[in-house]
This record gives sequence, C-alpha cells and structure tokens, in this order.
Amino acid sequence: MKFSHILFAFGVFLVTSCNSESSNENSDAPSKNETKPQVSTTVGELGIPDGKYSLTKNKPRINWTAKKISGSGHTGIIPASKGKFKVENGVITKGLVSFDMNGFEVTDIDGDSKENFDKHLKDEDFFDVDKFPEAKLSFNSSSINKDGTKTLLCTLDMHGVAVDYEIPFKIKAQKLSEGGMGYNITGEFFMDRTKHELTYGSGSFFDNLGDRAINDDVLISFAFLAL
Repeated sequence: MKFSHILFAFGVFLVTSCNSESSNENSDAPSKNETKPQVSTTVGELGIPDGKYSLTKNKPRINWTAKKISGSGHTGIIPASKGKFKVENGVITKGLVSFDMNGFEVTDIDGDSKENFDKHLKDEDFFDVDKFPEAKLSFNSSSINKDGTKTLLCTLDMHGVAVDYEIPFKIKAQKLSEGGMGYNITGEFFMDRTKHELTYGSGSFFDNLGDRAINDDVLISFAFLAL
C-alpha cells in the first residue's frame, strides 16, 4: 500500500471517531424541539398556593351572636382546639377544625351573671357538654362563583348532629414578621341551632314564649391565620 493511501485511511478514521464521540456526548441533551418542565408558583383564584396548612398555630377568633325575637341578645366565643386543611389544584379538598365546647362562653356580661349563663349554656338545655365535649367542622371542598365569591362546603357536627353548610369566606395574603407568608381566612354564616337539636327557647318548637323566644339562627364569625 502506498504511503499516501495509509495517510488517507488514517484521516478517515480520525474524522469518523470524532463524529461518533460528538454524537455520544449530545445523546442525552434535549433536542431543539424539547422544553424543560416548568414548576408553577402561580397562586390560583382561591388566593392560596397548594399545600397543607395549620389553622391554630396562631390563636384564631370564632365568635357567636344569638338574639331573642325582641332584638336583645348575647355574644361570645368558641375556642378552636386544632385545625388544618389541604389545598390541591387550587381547591380546598379536605380539612378539619375541632372546637372545645367546654370553652363555649358568653363575653358581653361578667360576674355572677356570666357564671350562671355559661353554666346554663353547657347543661342539658343547650350544648350538654358532658355528653358532647367536642364539635367538629369538616371541610369537604371549596368553590368560586362567577362573581369571585369563595365558598366552603363543609359539615358541622355539633351536639351529636351533623349538618351541611355552605360558608362564604375571604382569603388575604399576609407577610409574616419571621419571614414567609400566611393567609388570613375570614367569614361568617348563620347556624340553624334547631337542626342540631338545640331547641331551647325556640318559637319553632314551643308556643307562648312571647319576647322570651330565641332566634333559631346563630351568627358565627371567624378569623384564622393559615400557616
């Protein structure tokens, strides 16, 4: 074989080897038509990112207002012992808030009047807390209306009776002093106490109560900081 032929063959070998190595090095690289997956950090219409949240790391506020037919009435609080919920794909999918019914109390009176009233609320006429020491609000799902109103579909188990409610609520982001974000969740709804077999003083169940009759609907307002 001539020397020139040997040089030509050697050159072909080098070119072929370099092309092969270049092809192997790029075999794992994405093609021009491929795009890397993006992680979305967008907050959906609900106003809170997907994830798990606690509702009771900061002291929540749950207030009640009950009135007589005459218009007079009382206000008080219901302490939440624990609470959490989960957001998936921009929707609240499940959650639970537990209430300590032994802590159910009136706040617009004090002294002996308060002591006697609180005792009455906790006895068999009302919440019978010895038998039903805890109430639970279970989150089933959430929805957003065309006008932007957010609604929580939930079940309140109180006094041994579970009743479904649709509760309107609002969410507002809040920067935390220690860093990160929290979400203020507020709202209010009317609880029909008679559906939970709390019928004391109800004109729907008893006659001749006059101005002593107590409205069936009790206003519940709440404010939580979700973390």
